[in-house]
Order: sequence, then C-alpha cells, then structure tokens
Amino acid sequence: MLKKLFASGTSACFEFDNTNPYYNPCGKYTVFLNGEKAAESDANVFSLFNLTPDTEYVVTVSCEDSSLYFHTEKESAVVDLKALGAKGDGVTDDTYYIQMAIDSCPAGGRVYVPAGTYYTRPIVLKSDITLELAKGATLLGSVKEEDYPYIPARIYEGGKEVVMASWEGDPWDCHQSFVSAFRQKNIKIVGEGTINGNADNSTWWATPKGRKVARPRLVFLNQCNNVVFHGVTCKNSGAWNLHPFFSDNLGFYDVKVQNPYTGPNTDGLDPESCDKVDIVGCVFSVGDDCVAIKAGKIYMAKTYHTPANHHTLRNNLFQDGHGAIVLGSEMSGGIKNLTVSQCLFRHTDRGLRIKTRRGRGKEVEALAGGDGSGRVQR
Repeated sequence: MLKKLFASGTSACFEFDNTNPYYNPCGKYTVFLNGEKAAESDANVFSLFNLTPDTEYVVTVSCEDSSLYFHTEKESAVVDLKALGAKGDGVTDDTYYIQMAIDSCPAGGRVYVPAGTYYTRPIVLKSDITLELAKGATLLGSVKEEDYPYIPARIYEGGKEVVMASWEGDPWDCHQSFVSAFRQKNIKIVGEGTINGNADNSTWWATPKGRKVARPRLVFLNQCNNVVFHGVTCKNSGAWNLHPFFSDNLGFYDVKVQNPYTGPNTDGLDPESCDKVDIVGCVFSVGDDCVAIKAGKIYMAKTYHTPANHHTLRNNLFQDGHGAIVLGSEMSGGIKNLTVSQCLFRHTDRGLRIKTRRGRGKEVEALAGGDGSGRVQR
C-alpha cells in the first residue's frame, strides 16, 4: 500500500506501508507519474520533484498494482532568485538577493533558487512561503565569523522573558544561524538542492570550546509552527544542523543530513521542547548524534514546563554518528509519546541511546518500538 506523506506545489513525498526497515522489501523499483517513468528507488520513502502547482497526478510503482492520485498545492506567485540579479557563481555575495526574494514573496508564494552556488551570509525566513532549492542549487555559507552577528540569549517583551538563543539546554548568546526563523508559520523548504554551512572551510570547528558566544546552527527555528523540510540536503553546519526550538507541527521528509565524523557537535536534527514532529525517510551521517530529542535543562523546564511530545521517527537510515536516536542529554522537561519504527542503524556508535546526568534528566514516557522491526548493523 502506497500513501502520500506530503505535497507542496512542486514536490511530493510517498511512503510504502510495510514492516521492513528503511528499504523496500521488493528491492529496486520504478516510479511512474501519469504513466511516464519519473524515478527509481529501493527505499520505503521516495520523492518526486519539478511538479506543476495546482495539478492532479497519478503515481504508480512497478512493485504494486495500485495507483495513487494526488493534487499539488496552489501558489500565489514565484520569485526567481536569478531573475532578481543573484549570480550563483559561488564567489559573489548573494545575500541581498536571497533576502529580498524572501521578503518580497507574497503569502502562498514560492522563492525559486535555480541551479548554482549562492554564497551568502545568514538569511531569515518568513511565514507562508515555500523556499525551493532546485537540483544543483546550493546555499553556501560565508566562512567569516564576523558575518554571523550574535543573538542575545534573552530579550524582554512586556517584562516577560523571551528566549532568543540557546545552547545545550540553557539560554545562551549565539551567533546567528545560517538559516533561521522566529515566530513564523507555514514554511516549506523543498527540493533537491543543498544548504551548506561551509563550516569545513571556516574556523567554527577549529575552536569549538570555550566560546562566550555559541557557534551557529545551520537552521534554527524558534517558536515556529507548521514547517516542513522535504528532499533537501543539509551539511557542514557550524554546530548542530537542524535545531527546532519550542516549535510545533514539524515535518522532515526524505531529508539528507551530512557532516564529516570529525565535525564537533554537528548533530543532525535536535528538536528541543517541540510538539508533533515527524521524521520520516531521512538519511543521517554526522559527527555527533544523528537525532537527539531534547527538552532543556532545569531552568528551562521549571520556567516553561514544555516536554518533547508526539515525535515519530520511521523508515530512517542512520549511517554514521555517535548515537542514532538519542534521548537527551538535556531533557529536564521530559519526553512523551515517542514512537520509533522501521529505522536502520548502520555504523553508528550506538543505536538507541538514553543519556543524561545531574541537572539534565526527567521522565521518558511511552517509548514505543513499533512492531519491533528496527535493526542495528555495526
């Protein structure tokens, strides 16, 4: 049985309903879109790109007799990055054009990043847009530390604390993340392109400890709602790759997260005090934990009482990393309703790891292993 996981205006993601971890039991298969060959895969999750908005399609696969109809989303406008003047040559600073494209895109619109390498300083996302990275498109981070201004740990809104930046479970001044959003909603980041923090060519990894201002994440989502990553590759982060923070209704589908094993603290995906997080069909190969589910240290837990809740991990491949699926170590707010199934752990130091220490722990509830089909290979 084939089911749709997600569809934007130009992409869609599908999953086979079976019990095999990550790989499809029939082996390699062909995907047909409206009767024409569109892709090949051997995984339980596959994606289609370069679709037309507001269009009905039928998808069939060679290993099943059934067909699945789906409809892509409507969109209000398209803003093409190169049409605005971006060079995409990997040398010219294209920050102005990227941010202008995001800021000028109307609600329901799509910022289209065509093939090319766009050297840029940090960018900020806004609500109700899709950012599409085409095949061969790369957002390449600046290697200059001074291009990443620091974000204060706290600001005060009507006398009430608002945590703007954190590190390892506490409010902490941080360098601005390469891609970030604060209190935004309805964002999609889709496509076959790459978000490359370029940390392997910078000084972030050379001096990871003793900093008064923490290194930038590749992507930081602070108090956001309804955000989906689909298909993109995330790599070479200054610290953690993907860090959703006090955010809800998040989907990560067929995403690839890559960092060399030597990259310090380059966790793949660390949802912290988030609710309703789906991580499905993703591939992780990183220099620290692949997925680390967090809920802050004692101060954050006592102040905000926000656990990690309703997280689902399914059909993921964990190829390298310290731990494949890690609970903690900062989890003072607790972890509830976590379901892990059909995940394949290959060459990770550990498969499922619960780690904590004094000042970081609390209860872990409703940890499920699906049908017990998870496997570990070392």
